[in-house]
Order: sequence, then C-alpha cells, then structure tokens
Amino acid sequence: MDPLAVTLVLAAAAFHATWNLTLHRTDDRQAAMAVAALAGGLALSPALAVRPPGGVLALACVSAAAETAYALFLSAAYRRGQLSLTYPIGRGTAPLLVTIGGWSALGQRPGAVSVIAACSLGAGLVLVASAGRGRQRGPAIAFALLTGVAIASYSLVDARAVRTASPVAYLAMVLLLEGAILLVTTRADVARLRSAVRPGLAIAAGSAVAYLLVLFAFQRAHAGPVATLREVSVLIGVLLARDRPPGRVWAGAALVAAGAILARA
Repeated sequence: MDPLAVTLVLAAAAFHATWNLTLHRTDDRQAAMAVAALAGGLALSPALAVRPPGGVLALACVSAAAETAYALFLSAAYRRGQLSLTYPIGRGTAPLLVTIGGWSALGQRPGAVSVIAACSLGAGLVLVASAGRGRQRGPAIAFALLTGVAIASYSLVDARAVRTASPVAYLAMVLLLEGAILLVTTRADVARLRSAVRPGLAIAAGSAVAYLLVLFAFQRAHAGPVATLREVSVLIGVLLARDRPPGRVWAGAALVAAGAILARA
C-alpha cells in the first residue's frame, strides 16, 4: 500500500471507532442508524447531480442491503454485549473474508504478506474478544460475527463499484437507499426519529467521513490490505470503552499491531 492509502485508512479507523462508541451509548440504536444514513446521504446528495453513478445502481442496491444488515446486526450486538467484546469480533471477522473474497470475486490475488497480516489481525482480535463476559455473551458474539459478514459483503461490492463510479456520489446513493430500508424495517416513527437526531447526526458525520476515506483508499489499493489495516480501529475502540483489559487482551493487541504493520508491506 502506498503512504497516502495508509493515511486514509488509519484516519478512517479513528473516525470509525469514535462513532461506534456513540452508537453503543445510544438508547434507540436502530433509529439512530436510520437518521445517520439519511443525513449522510442527503449531505452528499449534490454529488449525484454532478456525476450520477447510474452504471452501478445494481451494486448500490446490493451494498445498501448489506449495509442495512450491518446496522441491524451491530445494533443487536451492542444491545447484548460490551463494546470491548462486540466491536473487535465484528471488525475482526471482515478482513479474512474480504481477502478471500477479493481473491475470488475481484481477481486480486493476495501475496503471502497480506495473508499473514490478515491472519495475525484476525487472531489478535479474536483473542481480545475472548475476554468478554456477561450472560448475553453468546448472542452478542453471534450478532458480532454476522456484523463481520455484512462488512465483508459491502466492502467487496463497494470495491468493485468505485472502479468506475465517483466514491462520493456512490456513497450518497448507498446511504439514501440504506436509510429508506431502515425506516421500513425498524418501523421508526417521527417521535423515535426526533429523539435520535443528535446521536444520529454524530454517527452520520463519523461514519460518512470514515467510509468515504475507505472508498478513496480502495481506488489506490486492493480490497484485502485496505480492510485489514482498517482493523486498527479496534485498538481505539477498546481504549475508548475504558475497560480494564486482562493479559490476553494485550497479547491480542500485539497481534493486531503486527498485522497492521504487515498490511503496509
């Protein structure tokens, strides 16, 4: 990965961890995610008039469906588990799947270093997550794993779409579609949406900037290394959660750092 792509991905990681902390602390998470998607899509909508991504409409619909699943699974995981448990698992599942998918679906054959980086990062995040506790630990882990599958799905679709479409216009289309779907699936009424405006706008700002940075990175690097390096956000997330981590969490963090360094190769 070139230095600019690395910088874009690391900045995205910081924004991503911050908005996830906001979501975890929000009462009505699904309504907040609906507000966030619609607000982000509307903010970026002028790009649709400048360079409409009509050629990737089908991909945008698939991505929006995966993003909706991501929002629902993430909300369910956060409702049942600590941020230091659910966030690492959700983020850690994706890089291995994206590396495999980038190879099979996008023709991006990963080198040995990329494979080692993804394995190191994935193993480290699982080790971090093993420190979770609580009665809802099992369901929280299950929903976090599904979150990772959704992340891998929309990452692969988006990596293909931005080869021919403007990242800004494409993201605007995806967010508007996702927001519309979330309004229907969550049955959010006006009162729920109004109460979720403040956290929703904060999430919209953080998530839109984070993913826009990732889309630009996709234009400069393969999907696997981008998604892998992006997982350093878990270190920020665990730090923001303010838990007192045991030794295995620090061991996992060391593997995460090693994987992030290898991903730059």
